[in-house]
Amino acid sequence: MKLASAIKKINARAKVVGLDVEITQQDQNSHRHQVYVRFEGSNQVISFYSECNGEDNIHLIKVTRDGDVTDIQSDYFAGSFVDNITQALNWCAPLPPKYPAGSLVRFKENKRNGRAKLTGIVGLVMEAATGGNYKVQYAGSQNRYDPYFSERDLERIS
Repeated sequence: MKLASAIKKINARAKVVGLDVEITQQDQNSHRHQVYVRFEGSNQVISFYSECNGEDNIHLIKVTRDGDVTDIQSDYFAGSFVDNITQALNWCAPLPPKYPAGSLVRFKENKRNGRAKLTGIVGLVMEAATGGNYKVQYAGSQNRYDPYFSERDLERIS
């Protein structure tokens, strides 16, 4: 992905989640071409390099927590590398839930819901967790076992 596209994607995510974003680029004369991204209120930093062999592609995307440093005396390396900028953005500035708590949803007709005999059942979203998972209460649900359901298995009624 080109640097301009990545910055555009970062700014679009900041606009969607309603947070300010600070993007810092290393001096172009330092030959490092490293970019740092920090979202308002986040304790994590996204960093990546922006130039390799004269091309303006981003690579080595890494998410690091504040205060987490690499230990040169052992084999501990601070942070985690991710495959693409979307994974890093989902980690630092997750998208708001598609179905907020209190939404009325219906289980879609698919294999997973068919096996669990949930197809067509109407339920109420009790909790919206990150990553598109929802705790749903429906008629006949047991109190002792409340699994999370994926947003792919639900459709909103109201």
